[in-house]
Amino acid sequence: MDRVFFLMFATILPIISAGIPLSCHRDRTVVQDGVHDYGPLMDKIPVIRVLLINDKREAQVAITGCYQITGSLTNVIDQGQGLRKCTLSISDGGINIGNKHYNYSELRIVTQQDGGIELNNVRYRGEIRIVQQLNNKFSVIEEIDLESFIAGVLGSEMPQTWNDDALCAQAVTARTYAMYKKKVNRDNVYHLDMLELAYRGVANETSRIIKIVQDTKGIVMVYNWNIFPAYFHSTCGGHTEDVHHVFEKDSIPPLSGVECNYCNNSKHSHWSKDISKSAIEKKLQEANVSISSIRAVRTVNPGAGNHGSRVEITSANGTKEMNANDFRLLIGPNNLLSTSFQAKSNGKSITFSGRGWGHGVGLCQYGAQAMAQKGFQWTAILRHYYPKIELVRVY
Repeated sequence: MDRVFFLMFATILPIISAGIPLSCHRDRTVVQDGVHDYGPLMDKIPVIRVLLINDKREAQVAITGCYQITGSLTNVIDQGQGLRKCTLSISDGGINIGNKHYNYSELRIVTQQDGGIELNNVRYRGEIRIVQQLNNKFSVIEEIDLESFIAGVLGSEMPQTWNDDALCAQAVTARTYAMYKKKVNRDNVYHLDMLELAYRGVANETSRIIKIVQDTKGIVMVYNWNIFPAYFHSTCGGHTEDVHHVFEKDSIPPLSGVECNYCNNSKHSHWSKDISKSAIEKKLQEANVSISSIRAVRTVNPGAGNHGSRVEITSANGTKEMNANDFRLLIGPNNLLSTSFQAKSNGKSITFSGRGWGHGVGLCQYGAQAMAQKGFQWTAILRHYYPKIELVRVY
């Protein structure tokens, strides 16, 4: 075994495997198309816990095919041949599914049919856990194998008509991000929130999407043989940003920002948006930021991609600063597309003129598609947007 393997074994596996048996057949390294393959390192695909619903009083649920409901991992308390759409709620210390009341603080629903559980009109492949919260509210967590999850993400994150190499790059990026979240949240109730990645169960899966995922099965990116948060976004606007600049996380070469000359064809490369001052004030006040009668907004400390690190807001009650990406998310990521903007006060509104869509860190999706169209393979695309990475198949 070479030194690379020992580094890999010592750093990645004890963390990301988290109880997954490791294969003994790894005494030879195969590097094919730039991917290190140890043959593989894990004997089974990891399971990831995804938060689908949080802090809600009601949801709609339906089940196709045979199913079981358990009050614990092994205690079967109900079963059936299918369930028509009904309401999920909490009352009297228990969980209601339609007209049935289960005196449990947590339930699991497992179905034999692939994609047989429907939640708020979206079908999911894995089993789901319904967990009581305070004030008659609940959360729903899906437990699903990582490859099935990535298929659901890929079909929602990129247009399915895009080039194979762009889709492959996105699949590896999403898998790396999910594996990182599994690592850092391994002791938590869930590993990631479905809002972190575009995910709608099996809704956007196609045979082509499933093949792309299978072709990249188990491949992740590592830096210094450690998994890292492989952020990505729609359009960078010319240069991706340093992760420290945007998220205040430690900077590493793969997330330090690179020049991107490939996303000019994105309709989001340049944009302009009028947002009323009252709408901005309302959003900020809901987040307990004391603001009234806004006079001006400007970005502070722009990075290499011109995304502001912070936003300065001048109003009748003084000047306040806040994290620029937090400001964007409060206003609405579909309203204020990025923090790379100039802002001009126009009476009752502010005109934001900017570049790009998203936080600007990591993979630029429109850039990846343009690179693929120019003939770059997915491995080259990833190495462009994430410098100094290694690609490793772990299962």
